[in-house]
Amino acid sequence: MPKGHLTVLGLGAMGSAIAERLRGSGYAVTVWNRTAAKTGPHVAAGSKAAATVAEAVGAGDVVLVVLLDHESVREHLDPVAAELKGKVVVNLTTTTPNQARATAAWAAEHGIAYLDGAIMAVPDMIGSPGARLLYSGDENAYAIARPALETLGAAEFAGANAGVASLKDMALLAAMDLMLQGYLQAIAMMRTVGASAADTAEETEAWLAAMLPYGKEIAAVVDGGTYDTGGQSVDFDRRGLASLITASREQGVSARLLETHQRLLEELAAAGHGASDWPRIIDRLTIPR
Repeated sequence: MPKGHLTVLGLGAMGSAIAERLRGSGYAVTVWNRTAAKTGPHVAAGSKAAATVAEAVGAGDVVLVVLLDHESVREHLDPVAAELKGKVVVNLTTTTPNQARATAAWAAEHGIAYLDGAIMAVPDMIGSPGARLLYSGDENAYAIARPALETLGAAEFAGANAGVASLKDMALLAAMDLMLQGYLQAIAMMRTVGASAADTAEETEAWLAAMLPYGKEIAAVVDGGTYDTGGQSVDFDRRGLASLITASREQGVSARLLETHQRLLEELAAAGHGASDWPRIIDRLTIPR
């Protein structure tokens, strides 16, 4: 007796990993993919293949969507809105916060319980303790789908605003991206004197690990809102950063990754905030609407 009937739309690397994990956890899984040949291994392993999206969504009480992008989600879901009425849709396709909110509004108009998800894991991690999946949107939909979602990894409900899961995912990925750019800057500088990328990466990892707790101090400064704690100032930081930029250029390495930070500090100094705590640059990151 299966635990429940689920549908997975999209059998790329992530969709396939999700379908496999759900099937292995005791659920009856119906799969659909634009390229039907990809359903073959899943059928061989015990899933049912649907010939159309309408057939697929009709087979599952919870429909998990793992497609290419927001456009493909709406392309395939819009025509089957009537078939989805009364069901739970969990969209695990990467979307922006506004796209998630737009799909949630569409779902509400059609009587569909909608949950937007963000997967903070690679396909091989699905089902492992290291996989983290964020969800936001219809809380009742989360309650219904939660037993199945918890088989995929650590499940976290981020609230009723459907765009929050995507926002948190994008924010954390932005932090990761900027950190990894720092690795490349250090490697580029050190290899001018023959240091291997591996050696520099090892030293960088140790240094950043020691610095990570400082992030909480930065957060405290931002939450305080005064930027007058007497910590490292804008003027102090821009002088230090200028030295980093000069050192990089002296080695024949571009400093473009550092120059963006320097411009923000210079803007603050020009506005009379040279004595402020340097995290005040967060004010320069807000785009006027």
